[in-house]
Amino acid sequence: MLGIFFLLVWVTVIAALTSHERNRSALLLAEHSEDELGPSLPSDDPALLIRYYRVALARSLPIRDEQLLRINLACALNALGDHRQALEELDRVQLQQLSPLEVALWLNNRAYTLVFLGNAVDAVGHLDDTVELLLGDDGVSRDPLLSACISGTRGIAELHRGNHQAAETALLAALRSEEESVSLQFDPEWQVDPGRTAERWFWLGEVAQAEHKPIEARRRYERAAAYANTPFGRRAKKALSALAEAPAGELPTVPATPSASSA
Repeated sequence: MLGIFFLLVWVTVIAALTSHERNRSALLLAEHSEDELGPSLPSDDPALLIRYYRVALARSLPIRDEQLLRINLACALNALGDHRQALEELDRVQLQQLSPLEVALWLNNRAYTLVFLGNAVDAVGHLDDTVELLLGDDGVSRDPLLSACISGTRGIAELHRGNHQAAETALLAALRSEEESVSLQFDPEWQVDPGRTAERWFWLGEVAQAEHKPIEARRRYERAAAYANTPFGRRAKKALSALAEAPAGELPTVPATPSASSA
């Protein structure tokens, strides 16, 4: 039973890489935590997810599984904007217990966290370190979905470094790569994650806004807002409202660094 549970842990970690949506998180501990948490777990409630993961971490777990749960906990903390605590959890992870792909996963999550702590330079360095970890002997990524997530994180980091073209290239690559990796699964249950998709279109809107391209910014925000039930879909709707209220020919000011409370 625990083996199945920890297989689901890994699936959920991958699903949560750069997104605050965790569509598969309700599976975690479903047969082990009902007494503490109740019969259902809303995947869009990061506060409850944090409690969920802490319940698991309070138990005696195989050491490798504990490391993966800490990565999940950091994702949920990032969703609430508690990036400092997320970084502390990530820094508790014992990398020697993880496979190379899992270390790449950890690097991606730590990079994402660092961006929202105002350290996009180190974030890009982390992402550069994932390259060798992801490549197989044939030079092709061993995990296309993880590669897509890393591209998405790179796009966010480059935007906050002011490298708008690099940000756009990486975010578009993330969208394209996830669609391709999902289509290769030949499984109707595999779908492009709406939370990640909304997030990437939102940041692409921010790129256009930074480049003073209001028409393109609006188009991209609209793509994100189409996923209305996701956090970044809601942020995109607010951005569209701000665009509508801005004087003709002007765009709202883009903050130099991301707000911890809005990440």
